[in-house]
Amino acid sequence: MYKKREFLGKIFFASAVLILIYMFITPASHVLIHVDEYWTYSLVNLPFMQGMTVAAHDVHPPLYYLILYLFTPFGLGNIFILKIASIIPYILLMFVSYFKIRKDYNWLTAGLFIFCIGAMSDFFVEFLTMRMYSWGLFFVIMAFIYFRDVVENWDQKSWAFLTLFTLLSAYTQYLFAISCGLIYLSVLYRILKSEDVKAHLKQFAFSVISLVVLYAPWMVVLVHQLKTHPSTGNELPQLTGIFNYLTVFAVKNPDLSFEMVIFKIIALMFLFMILLLIYKNRAEYEANGILIMFVTIAVSVFVIMGSARDINTRYLLPVLGIFWLCASITIGKLENNKILAIMLALVIVLAGISVFITQDDITDRFEFNDRKSSFLESINNNGSVIVYDTDFGYQVLHDDLNKTKQYSIKDTYFYDNDTKISGNLDKIIDKNQDKDIYLVLWENLDQYKKYNLDEKFKSGYGVYQINI
Repeated sequence: MYKKREFLGKIFFASAVLILIYMFITPASHVLIHVDEYWTYSLVNLPFMQGMTVAAHDVHPPLYYLILYLFTPFGLGNIFILKIASIIPYILLMFVSYFKIRKDYNWLTAGLFIFCIGAMSDFFVEFLTMRMYSWGLFFVIMAFIYFRDVVENWDQKSWAFLTLFTLLSAYTQYLFAISCGLIYLSVLYRILKSEDVKAHLKQFAFSVISLVVLYAPWMVVLVHQLKTHPSTGNELPQLTGIFNYLTVFAVKNPDLSFEMVIFKIIALMFLFMILLLIYKNRAEYEANGILIMFVTIAVSVFVIMGSARDINTRYLLPVLGIFWLCASITIGKLENNKILAIMLALVIVLAGISVFITQDDITDRFEFNDRKSSFLESINNNGSVIVYDTDFGYQVLHDDLNKTKQYSIKDTYFYDNDTKISGNLDKIIDKNQDKDIYLVLWENLDQYKKYNLDEKFKSGYGVYQINI
């Protein structure tokens, strides 16, 4: 098997190509499902300056939306075109695997890596989701790749690429900056161990100062976003949540049913063997990657998000990619036939488990989408009044409720002329006593308790619920 590493790598790479082809032909590449996708779709179909104003009031940096606006000549109203924008990072990583990872390591590492990036956890779904996470995956992976080049070569080219991809990561999603910050701490650690500390510290300082200067224009917006969207997480980590985060690199589903527990145990076994091999080989670079993954999860989930109960794989996608690069490098170095066979077998088993979970996930999403569409069609008529408590709800649903009379309780920056602004729900009810009134809630339901609302529809892929 060791002698066939190159052939095996090509098989895995060819499998990744098939995954890519399927991304283009699956029905999931034509349908909006998660409410955040509706938000993206609505935002980028606004005029550019208005869209950027909306982005500044959101909780994310603007780079992903700027990338989507580059697709304007192809028609932003085309869902398939916007979905392709999320597939592009997988294509770019495929080129990186072939031209750089294969050159730096071997065919097995390159093939394994790009296959696992397409097949494991919920990667496949995120490559078909109109959000910024697949782009963040690409930028953070590239930063991690050039981290190795920096500490091996200390050349200007490597420093330039590390700085560039770190900046792009921070402009894509704030949590991605945590991983890049940890990469820089790892670089600093290597500098302090090097023979030419002074010269390397100058390079390090120049890179950090460049990042600060280039990110400074957005800092004003970031401060505004922190004030208007404060963190609400306050739950202590749960043991089951920690178990899920230890295995999310391969098993996305947070459920603890019997079969999922078995799947997670297999994932833990794989993780333990990777860690053992890294320790045995004293592989510092791969050890850095695993450490970056776990510290990023700890900081972003336990501290910032404030809860370990919910697996938000899309938030963690970039560091899960780092894990699979490190795992692929580790497996690619194996010379013992038996251990290599065991590790490849575990990869195939975990990939099969992930495909099974992903297929169930996609099926559930389509079933949910059908239920949602049927419900919205049933209330989309001139006998219905829709009241939004935030403009987020309006952006997601107003196109589907275009035959109704629409109001908003809050006046912000997102409404067209089809919606009236009225901060008084009682007045809206008095004016429309002959109609069915529906309240689309995104915020705290408690403030509307006095109206004795009955829940009619609750989103399974977002947070809104529709009450009457």
